[in-house]
Amino acid sequence: MAVNKQTIHISVLGKEFAVSCPEDECAALSEAARYVDARMQEGHRAGKPVAVERNAVMAALNMAYELLRLREQSTSVSEDWSKRIHVLADRVDSVLREEFEKS
Repeated sequence: MAVNKQTIHISVLGKEFAVSCPEDECAALSEAARYVDARMQEGHRAGKPVAVERNAVMAALNMAYELLRLREQSTSVSEDWSKRIHVLADRVDSVLREEFEKS
């Protein structure tokens, strides 16, 4: 099945880029581009004269760090819910077993 692609134009630090992506992902890519631009602008506004490449690497490292922390939190929450579900399932099994043994 062929994926319909569309070219969108994004701007990062005032520079325009044409990017091709599947039609159903254009909005998400535009949002990601705005986020990258905002992070790059933060580094740019810090007042220190920094090469664009260094600024890009620092922004990428910060975003990767954020992503990894969110993944850790998500995994931790998922594991916690999984444990809770198992405890509840064990309780239900116990109650059903007791009821079955009474009858």
